[in-house]
Amino acid sequence: MKKHILTITFLFSWFCGYSQETATDPQIHYSYFQMLYHTGVFWSRSEYLVEQIKDGYKGLEARIGFQTTGKELWEQFNNYPSYGFGIHYGDLVADPQDTILGNPFSAFMFYSAPRARFGRFSLNTDLSIGLSYTTLIYDPVSNPFNDVVASNINLYFDFNVNLICMLSDRLDLKAGYGITHYSNGRIHMPQKGVNNWGWNMGLNYHFVQPGQKSLIESPEQKPSVRPEYIHTEVPEHISFEEIQFMYAVGVVEHIPRGESDGAHYFTSSFTADYALAFRPRMAVTFGMDMLYDGSLAKAIKGIPPEEVTTFQKMYLGSHLGCHFFINRLTILCNFGTYFLQHSNDRGFWFMRAGGRIRLNDHLHAHICIKTKAGIRADWIEWGMAYSFKIR
Repeated sequence: MKKHILTITFLFSWFCGYSQETATDPQIHYSYFQMLYHTGVFWSRSEYLVEQIKDGYKGLEARIGFQTTGKELWEQFNNYPSYGFGIHYGDLVADPQDTILGNPFSAFMFYSAPRARFGRFSLNTDLSIGLSYTTLIYDPVSNPFNDVVASNINLYFDFNVNLICMLSDRLDLKAGYGITHYSNGRIHMPQKGVNNWGWNMGLNYHFVQPGQKSLIESPEQKPSVRPEYIHTEVPEHISFEEIQFMYAVGVVEHIPRGESDGAHYFTSSFTADYALAFRPRMAVTFGMDMLYDGSLAKAIKGIPPEEVTTFQKMYLGSHLGCHFFINRLTILCNFGTYFLQHSNDRGFWFMRAGGRIRLNDHLHAHICIKTKAGIRADWIEWGMAYSFKIR
């Protein structure tokens, strides 16, 4: 842990110097450095790790954030959020001799949205998404008891509800509660995933106002490091309706390597949605799903794999969903159910969670996790979405 603290301290020092050198650039956002400590309980369906995870986990996190001021309407619609990037070091098992789970290191982007402000306090929701790397993964010979992590690189997801208290012009105290999740989306098995529920606490340190030349011209004048938010006349929102089509592909493993031929299988998702954008930052959707999973060739009981037809590897379903708009990014969440399936090992309802990046007025890049039997990862969707307004 000590070497990671030194690494994070070095990054902090570098960023302090960078911010001072560029403080006269009027294009740089208000910025801050954040240090967080995480601790809590390890929740997993593991059959073998009950003793190892009983004492909980801990983690250390550093972030560099940029505070919006309302120069663009989406910033005002979302109550002046902040965003940035960070790194996270997790110690999943308290035992220093842990040789099963290890210590994942993650890099991520985050988005922090204020939900309420009252005096010196604000209530925020923080969402972080990135990639994580760990050296200790499942191996049928050397590490057979790790039934939660089967790949070196995994998706990193973190969501917290935080209360922030402004202590001074430069310092904030932050505390919150949430979940940290590591998963590879069933690209490799066994894939039960790592879920950490717990508390976080830390400090924000705010830097000198970007573009303010008074530091040089009038050193005795104390600069402000907090923005004055821009409030403009927001145009009336005109609701609109869209039709959206999405196609995505993926890959999954059905049986852990070492217990089979290590084969991977093709998956695909096709959706057609009706969307109503009734607010500037939100839309509701209703849609139909056509899903294909090649690994069902080995999952339908009573039928030899070579006799399973293409149609039997497909699902038909429908879903309700919400879209949340953040500039060019759309965060989406669907809740769906199947009305046609040939294998019951996926349960009867599913979720889809992830996002889309708008490339132009009609085309979006799409990446989501589709789940099975509730919140268990089924596969990762990589695809494109096309939309057009109908009213």
